[in-house]
Amino acid sequence: MSELARLQRTFLAALRGEGDGELAPHLIAGSHVQACLCVYRDGMGAAWHDELADTYPVVRRLVGPDFFREMAGRYGRSHPSTSGDLHGYGDRLAEFLEGYPFARGLPYLPDVARLEWACHECFHAADGRALDVAALARVPQASQGGLRLGLRPWVRLAASPHPVLALWEANQPGRDGAPDELRGAERILVARADFVVRPSPIGEGQWVFLEALAQGQTLQQAVTRLRRRGLHETFGELLMACASAGLLAGPTGFSGEGER
Repeated sequence: MSELARLQRTFLAALRGEGDGELAPHLIAGSHVQACLCVYRDGMGAAWHDELADTYPVVRRLVGPDFFREMAGRYGRSHPSTSGDLHGYGDRLAEFLEGYPFARGLPYLPDVARLEWACHECFHAADGRALDVAALARVPQASQGGLRLGLRPWVRLAASPHPVLALWEANQPGRDGAPDELRGAERILVARADFVVRPSPIGEGQWVFLEALAQGQTLQQAVTRLRRRGLHETFGELLMACASAGLLAGPTGFSGEGER
């Protein structure tokens, strides 16, 4: 390892408060260095906290600002950002909360975090090209079952045994935090329209269909999944409804002009 790389690693460790938190005296000397490190460390921690607070406002409201600040600090120490772009920071918060002992009394909290992360991803996702339904119709019927459609980049699915969508809705700006009703287990579609991300509840058929596509399964495999639930007769309706809503992307390697 070069001297520069060693210095960079030591500096990063000092910023994170790892080891003795001090730079080797033969590399950089002077007590003012430690004071500067404290300023950088505090600034880095504040930036990480603010990013988490922006991404997870419902989690923050549910636990309160003091709890959230302590949790954010612990998360930052165990999952420090590795990029100057903080849009990807916080992707493991739900996993962290599952093992965070002080959140054990809130079993729904990790799934609320998953829902908020899905919203975050949808907001920053590329637009992507929508499925060309007319081109799809030109594919010979015998070949359609083998096609693998996809979901647009700004579409996500979330599910929980807890009423996380009701909690999310109740903790939006202007709401008092009390859900109108606690619906129990929920299946949720998260999608973006006109740069606004909105999660909404979906039925079993739409969930099974979209989940199959999200996992890279063919249309025939999606039908098989629906058949196991006694829902296969809704396939055509589901396909057209999801395509009309712009949720679907064209199959990989498929060109509407080339398929006649």
